[in-house]
Amino acid sequence: MVENSEKPKEIAVFQEIGIIKKNTLMITKELSLKISSITLVLAGLMDLRRGYAHTYNVEYSAVNLAGIEPISDSLVLMSAFGISNFLTGLIYLLIVWKARQLAPYVLLLIPFSYFVGGLGMRLSNVQLESQFIGQYIMAVYLAICLLAGLQYFIIKK
Repeated sequence: MVENSEKPKEIAVFQEIGIIKKNTLMITKELSLKISSITLVLAGLMDLRRGYAHTYNVEYSAVNLAGIEPISDSLVLMSAFGISNFLTGLIYLLIVWKARQLAPYVLLLIPFSYFVGGLGMRLSNVQLESQFIGQYIMAVYLAICLLAGLQYFIIKK
């Protein structure tokens, strides 16, 4: 536990009335950026894993995760998606390595991009007919990216 000597007045008031314990660790902008960076590394690793699944293990992924018929056209589309997963995974890792301050922005762009894509699919009347078990994994992935990105902008100092 670390005590922060330069606490805002609101924190001191909350400590006085017992809502916040004294000697607690305050999340700083630096720690928040570290959380965003670690999350982006994990997202990058997840995308590399998804890239592997969609390209080198495409039939298994089609049948067991997407719940779609493993016909040639659907396998080609899944493989193409896997290529983009490799690309985004490597870009996320590169960002953390070379431009770490961009991590919270990129984390917010991830769910935003999926939202825009989902909106386009809805407007084009593209509907999901398969079980697509991967949607649950993606919901967690997108929620974590959103929360990790937002926390950076919520933290004051």
